[in-house]
Amino acid sequence: MQKIEMGMEEPWIKNHEFADIFGGRADADTVEGTSIVIRIDDGILDLVELTVARFHGDDEWVWDTPNAYGWTRDVDAAKTAAMKRGWHEAMLRLREEVATEVEGPLDRIAKAAAAVARKHREKE
Repeated sequence: MQKIEMGMEEPWIKNHEFADIFGGRADADTVEGTSIVIRIDDGILDLVELTVARFHGDDEWVWDTPNAYGWTRDVDAAKTAAMKRGWHEAMLRLREEVATEVEGPLDRIAKAAAAVARKHREKE
């Protein structure tokens, strides 16, 4: 049986290299990032990168995940929004991966259950 783990292995860290994610509009000193890591059997299957930044001359904080973005007035609220969306995206990625792993066993269970139901109906 495979061992599946998900988690944030690093805290939010300042990383100027992520500034280009925001098309040069972010104040590089405010850019922070982290990742939700998806592991199967101690190997990294995938990760969901989360970033937040303040734009030049603006009080709003922008958050970004691979499939969504948004903004808010507070850095902590931006991190919370990014983590909420990031966990959703991580679960979707994991579901896609696990679905291929469990499709065969679930199919066999469904066929066995259908056979039992048919036999039960035949007895009635």
